[in-house]
Amino acid sequence: MPETQACPTCGKNLPLADGRKPEGYPFCSNRCRNRDFGRWIDGGYTIAGRTLSSENDPYADDADLDPR
Repeated sequence: MPETQACPTCGKNLPLADGRKPEGYPFCSNRCRNRDFGRWIDGGYTIAGRTLSSENDPYADDADLDPR
């Protein structure tokens, strides 16, 4: 039975025949790749960590540059 890995966006199983990775790996399609990229751009993914106070934040002066 060939090894498979699930697409991180939709969960579709990707066959990993002979240890080769399909084009677009680890995604099953460009659509899933673009959806994942969109989540990063929209702030859908975050990295856990402590929140900096504004006095310790090196980017606090750039707050007026935020396009949102």
